Amino acid sequence: MCKEILLATIALSPVTPALAAAPDLPAWLVDARADAPFARAMPAADDAAIDRRMLGRSFFSIPWVAAPAATSARDGLGPLFNANTCASCHEDNGSAATIGPEGQPLRPLLFKLARPDLHAARMETVDPEVPDHARIVDPAYGAQIAINAVGRIRPEARPALETEERTFRYPDGSEVALQRLIPRLEGLNYGPLAPDTVIYLRQPPALAGLGLLDAVPDAEILDWADPADRDGDGISGRANRMPDGRLGRYGWKASEPTLQAQIANAAALDMGLTNPLYPNELCRPDQADCRAAKRGRPSPQGPLDLPGDRLAAIEDYLSGFRAPDAPADARGQALFDGAGCTACHRPAMTTEDGRTFHPMSDYLLHDMGPGLADGVREQDAGPSEFRTAPLMGLGARLRAGHRFLHDARARTSEEAILWHGGEAAHARAAFTNLTAVDRAAILDYLESL
Repeated sequence: MCKEILLATIALSPVTPALAAAPDLPAWLVDARADAPFARAMPAADDAAIDRRMLGRSFFSIPWVAAPAATSARDGLGPLFNANTCASCHEDNGSAATIGPEGQPLRPLLFKLARPDLHAARMETVDPEVPDHARIVDPAYGAQIAINAVGRIRPEARPALETEERTFRYPDGSEVALQRLIPRLEGLNYGPLAPDTVIYLRQPPALAGLGLLDAVPDAEILDWADPADRDGDGISGRANRMPDGRLGRYGWKASEPTLQAQIANAAALDMGLTNPLYPNELCRPDQADCRAAKRGRPSPQGPLDLPGDRLAAIEDYLSGFRAPDAPADARGQALFDGAGCTACHRPAMTTEDGRTFHPMSDYLLHDMGPGLADGVREQDAGPSEFRTAPLMGLGARLRAGHRFLHDARARTSEEAILWHGGEAAHARAAFTNLTAVDRAAILDYLESL
């Protein structure tokens, strides 16, 4: 009992205020209207599971430090990094603010680098010992710009943004201002980028229902795939496959196959933590000060900053949270479905052990058109293809003032809809041709999720 109280105190959300009457929810779901719905844990199976979650929570939330330090448990930060804790970019296990009041990029907005022209050659090379990012990176800066560094090591660059404004006019004459973010880098400390390097943006997703997604059988996801659009509905969702054939589930382009792989990627690229999937520091050949930096002291678990058992503990921690579930809104839901949105934003999925949840995503790739394309390929995903963004918990993100879409360009759910193109163009047109009252009903429905 004491462990359960301690876990509730340090790992879960604040006490939920009184809510309107709602049907009883199963143990893996939480009312989407609750405070911090992404941080509501499922009951733990036993004391051992509680211990694992507490261990994972500590490595997720408590800041890492540079070596050398008094502790060998979390002294592997950097040498180059963006944040010193996972929680910096996932407030209450959700997302985080990405753009400041003056339009400046904040730490959770990642400036990533790719060389799309080399992608075809990369896909022909199947080497499970070499992480994916190591094949398409900028030669001087790698896969992602590090804005911080330990000691006297120079960070890689200062990120900056320009904005491009445009106006969308509805058939009824009302207008919405849309904003596109254009990334650039200042103060490059290790030389110029390669001429063919593309800078692109990624914002952190909310960490909702991850354990449930991990437990969904491949067949449940693939059942909705229709890559050749055989039913002729204009929707051709398809799977992103890893070089070893596994199904991609995580990331904006479904480029990671498991929750543990996604955590390992973020630990390495965002915080500079070596781990079983990224065993080497990501210093580039010409970053001599980075390569010479002191490393964390080996722990009883070995020389890695984040050994396998601690990586697995973070996975256990994140797998233990409930999925937000919305109260019924028959009118808004009917309008959302009638516009064709549920062709991709699949209402329900069921895990292998029979737990049904409502991600509002098919977790498949869809061509979203040139307006959202960033020229970047990830695994088998093309430049304009993105995984359907799960909408569960969208209301909490709206209330927090967070942005939407992969690059944080959309300030509201309405703007996000208006950026849809490609396979979603028909649904966008259906939305824009509704009356203002019906459009508002859909937006209210989204806020309830």
